[in-house]
Amino acid sequence: MKREVTIAREAGISMAGLVFGQAVRFGYNLAAARLLGVDALGVYALVVAVQQVAEVIAIGGYDLGLLRFVNQRQGEARRQTIAAAIKRTSLAALFAGLLIALFSGQLASLLHGGGLLRMTLLAVALALPLSVTANMAGFAIQAHQRLMPKMVATQIIMPGLFLFSMLAARQLWGREAALALPFVIAPLAAMAWILPGFRRMTGVELNDVLRAGSNRELNRFALPLLAVAFFSILSHWIDVVMLGFLTDVGTVGLYQPAARTAGLLRSVLLAFSGIAAPMIAACHGRQDYGGVRATYEMVTRWTLTLVMPPFLLLALFPAEVLSVFGKGFGDGAVALVLLSVSSLLLAWFGLGSTVLAMSGGERLSMMNQAVALLLQVLLHWLLIPRFGLNGAALSTLIVMALLTLARMAELRHLLGIPYLSAALWKPTAAGVAAGAVMLGVRYAAPPLPPLALLALAGVTGTALYALLIRAFRLEPEETEVIFKLFPFLKRNRSNEAP
Repeated sequence: MKREVTIAREAGISMAGLVFGQAVRFGYNLAAARLLGVDALGVYALVVAVQQVAEVIAIGGYDLGLLRFVNQRQGEARRQTIAAAIKRTSLAALFAGLLIALFSGQLASLLHGGGLLRMTLLAVALALPLSVTANMAGFAIQAHQRLMPKMVATQIIMPGLFLFSMLAARQLWGREAALALPFVIAPLAAMAWILPGFRRMTGVELNDVLRAGSNRELNRFALPLLAVAFFSILSHWIDVVMLGFLTDVGTVGLYQPAARTAGLLRSVLLAFSGIAAPMIAACHGRQDYGGVRATYEMVTRWTLTLVMPPFLLLALFPAEVLSVFGKGFGDGAVALVLLSVSSLLLAWFGLGSTVLAMSGGERLSMMNQAVALLLQVLLHWLLIPRFGLNGAALSTLIVMALLTLARMAELRHLLGIPYLSAALWKPTAAGVAAGAVMLGVRYAAPPLPPLALLALAGVTGTALYALLIRAFRLEPEETEVIFKLFPFLKRNRSNEAP
């Protein structure tokens, strides 16, 4: 039961941070669409794609290496592992930033972004070592099963200052400064905030990092994970990049709100997987394969339960959701539906990638992502010229469906994890009923403004969904977790008993 309570408590912290961070990022996209224009929003999406690919290359799988090895070592060996990872990733970030700066002109030309894209890429090149160091410090703290500092740095400070500095720069210096400056200001503030806590918790100082040598075991573990992460992040952003390559920044700007909105569903999986990863690694290290399976099934069930209501809202009311970005963004409604289904599949089965990485299957996970990326590039090349942004979304959905099937088969073969847990019928059945009610509201309600219709359907459908989940009864471990986290509920239940 300690495992379930820890996952629920830390995932709650992570969920709160991710919800805030995603809400602020959504707010940034909304504000940028209205204040900077669709072309600037397209430039922003392309720059974020380049930035995140560069961050993944610089981090190089050492984030998961920390989650695995810090749990298995103590004292000086633990500090040396952390220092080696920080040193290697910081140097890699400096090198990656230099490459971005040197080739910023060619990238801007290739992606049809012009001078605005080049200027913003230079800002990213300058700030890359800051963001990588802040993220790695957060992962080192997370390896001690503490998520709060990382959540504050990456999900509150970074997105919050990103939005605030964009608004301030737009007012003071204009559109170009509003687009570029946040990429420097936000990671600088996040790094300044997290480093003192990192030193207190890990005992690692600057001199330790400077003197750190190479860690062969960590390097061997991280190398295939670098490939996994690289293929994964390319798969995540390849639709945006190829839209920029095959069309223009205006099309990317129309696609970005749909992609960002559907991406909100991923937050639930990220919240749970962040704390589940070191626990799965610890179970595998003890050869507790039953613990690995139990953790996977529990987190998958909880993730699907939480994701279902917002998925229904996005899938059934896409035009109304996108209307908040302004006129013309409703053209991405079909793309939003397709991307929402893709995000649902990721939230439902995406933990399988974490389980493989933490259970010795990192090379298999790498092959999954490599094949998925190649297939995605091929489908984008074929479908984007014909269907535009809808072709990009359809390609993403096809690849995610095939990747899901592959992960299900691999988990069954390697760890005996069943294809579908019997307990998943509860959120699935409740979701079908709630979706039917939402559709009823859509066609039975009088003409309403888009936001009012969304609110009415969302409240009605979510209320029914919650009632059905309660009527289907919680699993025993879920009831115990709730009572552990909220003991006053147990007392109230005892007082009400005859």
